[in-house]
Amino acid sequence: MHKLRKPLFILLALLAIIGTVALDFFLPEKSITTITGVEVKLTDKDGPISKANPSDGPTIDVYYIYTNHSTDIIRVYKNVDTGWGWPYYFKFNSADLQAKAKTLEFDKKTALITSYGWRFDVMSWFPNVVNIEIAEADSTTWSFWRWLGFSVWGLLLLVLAIGTYRLTRIKNKGVEGNT
Repeated sequence: MHKLRKPLFILLALLAIIGTVALDFFLPEKSITTITGVEVKLTDKDGPISKANPSDGPTIDVYYIYTNHSTDIIRVYKNVDTGWGWPYYFKFNSADLQAKAKTLEFDKKTALITSYGWRFDVMSWFPNVVNIEIAEADSTTWSFWRWLGFSVWGLLLLVLAIGTYRLTRIKNKGVEGNT
């Protein structure tokens, strides 16, 4: 079993990396920001409909929310329903959230945005907004579900690492001539 130690730990490391990346993408994240604009774009499987990209299939409206964080970081969010599909946020209120974002933009109030996903320019990925609230003076970006997910994942990886170590350790007791 000792010969399997290295491959098992390499496999465990790969599992740890893949799981951590997936959790980082799908668990909710909060941001305190100022909404600077909202927009709706008609899109198909190839992206927003335009002269350069005419519609060639089913289309949907995708809402976008433009923000400016206090550190002058501009960030764009998309706002689409997840419906009954993965990830299971059961979000059916994109239009209502868009109206709320427009109101916060008009009133120039700071927003607390909860989202999941990453901004990845090359693939035109945007984080998807799950909730928008008015940011109060005591608002925080700490997310219970995000840290619970990472804590459980970390404990599971620790248990797997200890189990792998115990499974693959060499037992020398009772064998003569071993050092």
